[in-house]
Amino acid sequence: MANFYVDLHPMKEKLLITLFAWMIGLTAAFSQARIIMPDSSHITTSPDSLDLLPRQTSPLDHLIHDHGAEADSLQKLAQMTLWKIDVRTGNRIMAGSDTLLHNYQHTTLPDGQSVAMGFLAPTGSPSLSKIFSDREETETFVFNNAYGPYLKDPGKVLFVNTRVPYSRLNYFRAGPKQTREERLEGRLTSNFGKKLNMGMDIDLINARGFYASQSVKHNNFSLFGNYISDRFEAHAFMNLGSLTNFENGGITDELFITNPDAIEQSFTSGDIPVKFTNTWNSLKNNRYFLSGRYNLGYKEVTGDSLQGDGHFVPVASIGFSSQYTQQHRRFLSYDTAYVNVDGVQMQRIDQFYDNRYYEVAVDDSIRYTSFKNNVSLSLREGFREWVKFGLTAFLEYDLRNYSMRDSVGAGYRQHRESAVTVGGVLNKQQGDNLLFNLQADLGLLGVNLGEFRAMGDVETGFNIAGRRTTLSAEAYIKNLRPKYLQEHYYSKYFMWNHDFGDIRRVYVGGRLHVPFTNTTLSAGVENLQNFIYFDRDKNIQQESNSIQVLTARVEQNLRLGVFNWDNEVVYQTSSDEAVIPVPTLSLYSNMYLKTKIVNELTLQLGVDAHYHTRYFAPGYEPALLQFYNQQEKEIGNYPISTVYANMHLKQTRFFVMFYNVATKFIKPLEYFSLPGYPVNPFVFKMGLSVNLHN
Repeated sequence: MANFYVDLHPMKEKLLITLFAWMIGLTAAFSQARIIMPDSSHITTSPDSLDLLPRQTSPLDHLIHDHGAEADSLQKLAQMTLWKIDVRTGNRIMAGSDTLLHNYQHTTLPDGQSVAMGFLAPTGSPSLSKIFSDREETETFVFNNAYGPYLKDPGKVLFVNTRVPYSRLNYFRAGPKQTREERLEGRLTSNFGKKLNMGMDIDLINARGFYASQSVKHNNFSLFGNYISDRFEAHAFMNLGSLTNFENGGITDELFITNPDAIEQSFTSGDIPVKFTNTWNSLKNNRYFLSGRYNLGYKEVTGDSLQGDGHFVPVASIGFSSQYTQQHRRFLSYDTAYVNVDGVQMQRIDQFYDNRYYEVAVDDSIRYTSFKNNVSLSLREGFREWVKFGLTAFLEYDLRNYSMRDSVGAGYRQHRESAVTVGGVLNKQQGDNLLFNLQADLGLLGVNLGEFRAMGDVETGFNIAGRRTTLSAEAYIKNLRPKYLQEHYYSKYFMWNHDFGDIRRVYVGGRLHVPFTNTTLSAGVENLQNFIYFDRDKNIQQESNSIQVLTARVEQNLRLGVFNWDNEVVYQTSSDEAVIPVPTLSLYSNMYLKTKIVNELTLQLGVDAHYHTRYFAPGYEPALLQFYNQQEKEIGNYPISTVYANMHLKQTRFFVMFYNVATKFIKPLEYFSLPGYPVNPFVFKMGLSVNLHN
């Protein structure tokens, strides 16, 4: 398998070169399409359709305010509107571009996904935020959660409306050829007439791994498009995704990291012994999405003349959406040489597990499909001056199928289930004084009968010293049915059948952003009952008692001339560390000089670090593709830091970086992200991003 992986490398380079040439060629071919569609979804007094989408606070807003127009390399050139779509209701939500030049180098690291991350080392490997409030709700196909930052779905894609064809190419690489880690991302999009936009995304990750048997390979190809007219709106998205993650089970001896001098022989990171060889997880995700919305409304004549065409005012909308998902996970190992363990002959990988429910080589696979259909009815915000909010109701039907290898009987175990959900959204996204978004859904029939969510957020703003200060609050109440795979699972090493109770979650929190001091304060507390987790023996459990998790966060950015110091500190406490372990203190600190060299080149030169206090960080189990609560090894009290130079020249961003530089100064070496999984050693990285508008 390893030879096949290496031999493909020249072919892969030719493919990437071809893709580059093809995308640039298409950009040139689209260069005559210099138009933008009108957006009828919301009413505004501005004739520029760039202002027609509703305002929504973005987590990146404070970066844009604090660092000015230079925070976004498309600020002056893009002439684009970007939005995401609510897949259930069809509502469009304004979004910022993903072209921030400030701290661009940080976005290319797994560490950059959160203040404190747990991951296996390579880009694209399974990961988990150590900040509990940053974790997403468990997906129906539970294996997706480990790869959440890298998977594509219609709720995350940025739909585009552009006056000029736009393309973006991002590329970064690290390490020499034998351990090289690289990622290529590309986007090409253009309008065809005033109503139609189409585009494509690619995301390719190829990380050979700095440690043995740890290579990662992702291939994601997406097509997207939208059609917007006065009466009809449509969105489409298709993604074909696959990933392969070679598993080594972690290193067997931490001395190779903590005290390499004790080994008394020269070695590289690839020589460190690991538990598994020739073992891997593979995951496939194919998603197909289509939505449409028909607007009911009237023509509003402008001016005194009755001869004009007038302006279409949407009053209500009827919508639909369909989403078909195909997902497949496989855990396979050829690490099958027989060994003798306490007088028992077994395959080499078997020695790391207590149970074996079949004796041949491990080959666990599970397939999942979901066919989801929604219908919705909306009353649009702002069609009359006195209509201060929008209201949407929806009905959803989801048909799910599972097929997994049966570790007891022959063949595969099949399961089919369905879920019917009704819900609604009440929101106000226009204006400055008060914005809110309230959502609720209820399971009516099928496996989610009785499942309930009520979520809301509200924001207000006021001026202090001429700058807008924002105050927001968020809360939710959830009663969640356990997922099928949390209650039933069959494989070689793990098998369970449970009848878990509903998970109950109640959260309330708030956020204050003060721009003139560059300060953001936020805090929240969550109460959880019947929380489902994996215990120290890697068995799935449910905790019936209530658990409280408190999170408080401070973001403080300091500036004096060209000197900048950005800090984010997170305090967490859990009432039951055996069920929900969290580090007490986590922080990200970034100290840098930021200035312009001549008129066009912006330079950011600095050093940053991620750090958290020592705690029993979750362990990672490859056979489950899940994280579990271990009690053997504490992780923390060691900074993962970089020294970098980040630059921006017109439509180009590029950076150079030394990763994990603390290993050159701080001893003993404890740069572990998870038990048994050190992060990449000291290494040089570089990256380039080019935005083309023509």
